Amino acid sequence: MMLLLMFAQVAPTLEPAATPPPVDVYLRPAILKGLPREVILYQYEVCPFCCKVKAFLDYHKIPYRTVEVSPLSKKELKWSEHRKVPVAVLDDDILQDSSLIISRLAAEIEAGQSSQQAQQQPQASSSGSKSWMPWSKKGSESAAQPETQVPDSSVGTTFREEEAYWRQWVDARLVKVITVNIYGTAKEAFQTFDYISATGKFNWFEAESARVAGAVMMWGISNKLKKKYGIEGNLREELYLCGDQWVEALGDRDFLGGNQPNLADLAVFGVVKSVTGTDTFMDLMHRTQIGQWYERMMAQVGDSSRVGAN
Repeated sequence: MMLLLMFAQVAPTLEPAATPPPVDVYLRPAILKGLPREVILYQYEVCPFCCKVKAFLDYHKIPYRTVEVSPLSKKELKWSEHRKVPVAVLDDDILQDSSLIISRLAAEIEAGQSSQQAQQQPQASSSGSKSWMPWSKKGSESAAQPETQVPDSSVGTTFREEEAYWRQWVDARLVKVITVNIYGTAKEAFQTFDYISATGKFNWFEAESARVAGAVMMWGISNKLKKKYGIEGNLREELYLCGDQWVEALGDRDFLGGNQPNLADLAVFGVVKSVTGTDTFMDLMHRTQIGQWYERMMAQVGDSSRVGAN
């Protein structure tokens, strides 16, 4: 994507160079190192991919520090070969791709919880009840290839497979639909880029240059983005369709994860929260039934666990 594109992460099918074989970013890794002692997130404050990671960290109360990256110069990432946010530094490890970051941290958390449960209940047998947490459905990792249709739990789809499908849907569809909506008019384009001035992390000239140039550029190429992303017809109707699809997936559950959010819940929440304050956000809340779920997510995620920002 272009330099000023707020939604800087590429589609999830594009893997970083020099990392063969390709990594399925939606699978929990098998090789773990334990939860990091320090987490630093290089980000744009309203980048939806960055907000996905922050939603996960906030929900699990993992302390983290953020470094705001200049959309123009990206000078904060000069030390790294990765030029697209988010970039996460987990102690000595550097990860780029929001889903990869989340999968790694989720695996660390779940491994610790599973070990603790094993110590508390060493004789416990596996239960037939379903849960998105791995200790109740061992060996139920999702397939490496994306699903072609919505999983149907009535025909044996596991919660882990359902979670993986909707995580991919967030990256492949929801982010793109929201992107073309917030850049569809000059008003919303400026609403999106106003955060640069509000954060106060850059000097006035740098902030105004990024805000004005970014808004004008993204508004100007909004039609090209529609074609690139394969989004046809009325943009708002496509947005409402996404909201309706998510609500339908929830069914009668409070969250896709059941009684508590899973990784798909956190991904959708982070992306939607990233456009708070825009007309796109307000229309999504008022024209679909997603609002009740969003309020439940706000209560579950709670206050930010961010401990500092640069």
